[in-house]
Amino acid sequence: MGTDLGYDMFDADNHFYEGRDAFTRYLDPRYAGEFLWMTDERGRTHVILHGKFWPYIPNPTFDPIAVPGSMELMFRGKKSRQQLAAEGIHILEPLASRPEYMDRSARLKRMDEQGIEACWMFPTMVSGVEHQTSDDVDLTYALLNALNRWILDEWGFGAEGRIYSMPVVSLADPDRAVAQLELGLEHGARAVMMRPSPVPTALGYRSPGDPMFDPFWARAAEANVAVTCHAGETGYHEYAGDWTGRRQLEPFKNVNPTDMMFVEGRAVADFITALTVHGTFDRHPALRVVTIENGCGWVPDLMRRFRKYYSHYREAFPGDPFEQFSRNIWISPFWEDDIAELAQYLPVEHILAGSDWPHAEGLSEPTDFAKSLHDFDAATQRLIMRENGLALVS
Repeated sequence: MGTDLGYDMFDADNHFYEGRDAFTRYLDPRYAGEFLWMTDERGRTHVILHGKFWPYIPNPTFDPIAVPGSMELMFRGKKSRQQLAAEGIHILEPLASRPEYMDRSARLKRMDEQGIEACWMFPTMVSGVEHQTSDDVDLTYALLNALNRWILDEWGFGAEGRIYSMPVVSLADPDRAVAQLELGLEHGARAVMMRPSPVPTALGYRSPGDPMFDPFWARAAEANVAVTCHAGETGYHEYAGDWTGRRQLEPFKNVNPTDMMFVEGRAVADFITALTVHGTFDRHPALRVVTIENGCGWVPDLMRRFRKYYSHYREAFPGDPFEQFSRNIWISPFWEDDIAELAQYLPVEHILAGSDWPHAEGLSEPTDFAKSLHDFDAATQRLIMRENGLALVS
């Protein structure tokens, strides 16, 4: 049983697991050979993406699957990763025993049991696709467009007012990014998903704050649609690889966890910096950008850098970065973060509860996020647990 809130929550970070045909049901036949399933001699299934073995999700069938919240004790500082492994706490179960992971009707029933009124529902595997295909913009759009139509079939974009899935957008081609957004708007989407990273265009990498992307940002602002920047493969492991020797993100491999210290928070902080200093928030003041599953530990250092450079070089900024951060940014922090510290930099009306359910590193019960809000009064807790999220989808 989760925490009894006295009301149902809005969960800003729920996930489904993609089915085997998620990228192929609607894939343009010209790209049929670019996403392939392969079974090795041990009987394990893998994906060959863009002609290469793709290790981002080592178990892309998600069967068996980790129990939700099975790493929670580690993130609470009560067990080490070694203890969890030795005690068998990180257990797996057959995917067939969890229909709510891949079926909308079953998920709605589970949400009723969990005390969730509505949620943003994110895919899992897609967060590594754009980086793997960054050298082929046409292929990126073929795969994402195919997935978006599959998501619409299987999960919808929120027509019933409860499960708000969303199209996945790449900025690599501004016109096609707008088309992806329009698909969502046509079917009632209240948000889109985008990775927080430099943009791999046909002309090379560009800042997301480059005016070339203004058609997308302008349409998103006009439609009052949230642009959610969910954690994923941003390419930053390639930069950090100069220190760690690892240049590909393989989040579930048994690697040194301290490698993550070289990348945590960097991509999302740089993404927001780019939108700020390159003028996007100045040109589109109604834009709403939401960071999901990126934590909030990066916020104090970003504020420090804003303070330093804005005081020294105010004329180089298109607007007040602190005002823009408070106006244009929403954050769903990790439940183990110092959320009271975040509230020193961001209005509490812009903080969202997100459980990461049903992932192993998330919460076993989404409403337990409220336990992380002990520094806030009951009215503020309700804002974070419910009202702020509902306001973004209204």
